[in-house]
Amino acid sequence: MWGYKMQKIYITHSGKQRSMLVYTPDKLPDNSPLFITTHGMGGSSENQAEHDLMYELVDTARFVMCYPNADGDYWDISGTNDQNFIIKVIDECAQRFKINRNRVYWSGFSMGSMLLFHCMPNMLDKIAAFAPTSGIQFSESPWTKCTKKVNVMECIAYNDNAFTYSKYNIRGYMENFGIMNKYTKNDTITGYRTKNGTSWFDGDREMWINEDTGHEVVLYSYRYSGNGSHTPVAENSYEIWNFCKRFQLGPNMIVGPTLEEAIASFNDAFAVANDIYNNTTDDKYSTAELLRTELKEQIDKYNGFESADSSAYLAPTRNLTEAANALTVRKTNLDNYYAARERVKTLIDQYADNPACNTRPYYLRMVTLYDFYDLSQQNMTNDSKLETAAKTLNETADMFESDLEFSLSVREINTSSDSRNIPLYDISGRRATGSGLRIVKGKKIYVK
Repeated sequence: MWGYKMQKIYITHSGKQRSMLVYTPDKLPDNSPLFITTHGMGGSSENQAEHDLMYELVDTARFVMCYPNADGDYWDISGTNDQNFIIKVIDECAQRFKINRNRVYWSGFSMGSMLLFHCMPNMLDKIAAFAPTSGIQFSESPWTKCTKKVNVMECIAYNDNAFTYSKYNIRGYMENFGIMNKYTKNDTITGYRTKNGTSWFDGDREMWINEDTGHEVVLYSYRYSGNGSHTPVAENSYEIWNFCKRFQLGPNMIVGPTLEEAIASFNDAFAVANDIYNNTTDDKYSTAELLRTELKEQIDKYNGFESADSSAYLAPTRNLTEAANALTVRKTNLDNYYAARERVKTLIDQYADNPACNTRPYYLRMVTLYDFYDLSQQNMTNDSKLETAAKTLNETADMFESDLEFSLSVREINTSSDSRNIPLYDISGRRATGSGLRIVKGKKIYVK
């Protein structure tokens, strides 16, 4: 049972009554952070909360969670009306809950993220970190208007069908903030998994960091099931909070984790590292031996590590996580590769003695590719090569099965003379003669 209180708060802004849904832990200490999330177009505070579940963190993380409502279906993403509304929301929460004004964070979804980016240049003295999701303000370039460095993390699905990843150049958009921050370090973790309770999201996490000031820009691009994803997701909640909570306004910008939080993160990283190491002992993971060796060195190095200083856990946690992620990516790619080969081999064996199938172009291509993508003949220790192999094998198998499915639905007549007394029609319904695909009494036949 979550230990929080929920209340609907009404405030007057520009002559209108506006509302916000607020969650607080049962025992809220003074000077707690405030986290604001603005919903998408046509959404509501209730709908946003139902999907992102950020409010479920308030009882353990001890912060105020606020979901403001737009005035109607849309946010003002060109003027200052809703910018001033968000400022009023902060003021209201400060008065009611005695929040820490140096630790105010803002997230948004879709149009709520557009509002965030639109307001960002004018809110850098009020917001310590931004965490937009599934949206950018594509008609503006806020990094050109910011007068201070910014902490911002975007979470978005590669297959988002509203803010299309390639069309809107999501990576380039976020990189511009890193350039504005004068980043000194650019890192990417592929196959990155963000933990949300017992759920995992796979994706890639790219960071642009100014090591002198500590400012960070992060792009977390994840793989979401389905044919296009544009919806608030709870799987990002931990990632967003863990990013934002580290920052505050003022000279002491980075807020270090508590000793308890640091130990918990370290123990989690150590457990994940051990799991992936123990799950890659099979011979089929022999090409990952170098990565296994590197991970084992980290495991042995930090086995039994203890410290009374929370900051001492940062490097061990990071080193274990990076080494484990590298091996996880290799394991995933090898698993996908072997599954694709097994699928193709099964099809090859199944139709090897069937002349109607084993002479088809896609069947012959499968045979060629099966031999070509062989670990014993190819330098398959590169993750991109493994990905290419699995993708190519599966695509060819898909094409063969599609071709086979069509052919099995067609009844063959061996010669055109066998069908001379049968009225034949082509696919468009016109009378036809000779060989080819024909329609007879509503059924497909193939006249040779």
